[in-house]
Amino acid sequence: MKRPDISFELFPPASANGLDNLGQAVERLKGFDPQYYSITYGAGGSGQQKSNELIAKLAEDSDLTLAAHITLAGASRQEITDTVKSWKSLGIKRLVALRGDGAVPGEAFVPHTDGFQDSVELIAALRELGDFDIAVAAYPDPHPDSQSLAADLEFLKRKQDAGATTAITQFFFEAESYFNFVEAARKAGITIPIVPGILPINNISQLKRFADRCGATIPEWVIKAFEGLEDNPETSAAVAVSLCLDLCRVLIEGGVDAFHFYTLNRSPLTEAVCRLLALQTEQKEAA
Repeated sequence: MKRPDISFELFPPASANGLDNLGQAVERLKGFDPQYYSITYGAGGSGQQKSNELIAKLAEDSDLTLAAHITLAGASRQEITDTVKSWKSLGIKRLVALRGDGAVPGEAFVPHTDGFQDSVELIAALRELGDFDIAVAAYPDPHPDSQSLAADLEFLKRKQDAGATTAITQFFFEAESYFNFVEAARKAGITIPIVPGILPINNISQLKRFADRCGATIPEWVIKAFEGLEDNPETSAAVAVSLCLDLCRVLIEGGVDAFHFYTLNRSPLTEAVCRLLALQTEQKEAA
């Protein structure tokens, strides 16, 4: 059986200590020979500046392949164009194109007055800027702003037609959610790869906040598995690895050949899952 392709998501840390931790995570995860590391794009000027600085720093390592997130929220067309051109000069050939969050949580998204109106427009513009691999988001649970799964699939088809080459799903915890989504997507004419987004649970309380924002469903049995473990990090980590490993194995049995891990800049849980799936390479075994 072919070894699954893997990729890891990182975000710009807020402190020097966080940067050290991220550097250690990158080094340890190198052992699994990822297709790429994706770098999220911060909200607002300072957050986006941190993203640009991190991309420039990581681009200095020729062993790393990077994918830069780009969002249309809060930015003009020219600002986005300039940013992507600067990344292109650093050798970035992969992008993750997203709408981004609105300025006020819970209120309707309003695009920048001089910006792209939606991610379809953004993707079409990125396609004109270069021969990028462009990944986009997909939602096994409908996006919070979506009217229905059918509406989500229609929009994903439009993103594919605009030039997207891959879709990465929001995190989920039951394989059936992914398989049902992919089946519906194929029926809707979506042919690009749909890579499952995998989130090892570092903190169940934090996860609940994430899920509330993005519309993801946390099954009750997952919540129950972590009950009473707030002060027991060892057992919590063991449960997290077991749940994630079981999910990945079922996905592989169902034909999945790629995973995108949301690492939250922490390598131990992701590394444990990848090791138990025997994903480390002989040439670059993790330290």
